[in-house]
Amino acid sequence: MEKEDFIWELWHVTRELQRSRFGLCLEFCKKYDLTQQQVRILLQIKANKSTILTELAEELDINPGNLSKTCKSLEEKGFIKRVRHQDDKRVWTITLAPKGIQATDEITDHIVKVYTTFSSKHKDEELKKMLSLLREYAQFYHDLME
Repeated sequence: MEKEDFIWELWHVTRELQRSRFGLCLEFCKKYDLTQQQVRILLQIKANKSTILTELAEELDINPGNLSKTCKSLEEKGFIKRVRHQDDKRVWTITLAPKGIQATDEITDHIVKVYTTFSSKHKDEELKKMLSLLREYAQFYHDLME
């Protein structure tokens, strides 16, 4: 394969991966009246179990001011709970509310089902190699940005 063909094929494949990932969550966005970003936020809170705004902003690469507004909206919709710290009133601890737990459980079950179907068609070594190359690719771009 020519280098230029590889470059553009990789560019298109990564774009399709991003679109597919967004597509996985689209029905949940509609069902729960959420944006893609709100789903990302809820899934990250689920992964962390409990977090603070600055950590969440850093992990998701979202401006803390914008994230604060989005979290307020998620709280108003009943998906998360925000509690001020006793020592520092500027700091909020963020956790999922029961509605957020239900929604993220449903979304993650769907994602697991889809990826399990894909992965069942491949050997463990193939999957490990694919993940290794994707991690290397992601790290390469991460290093470029710094």
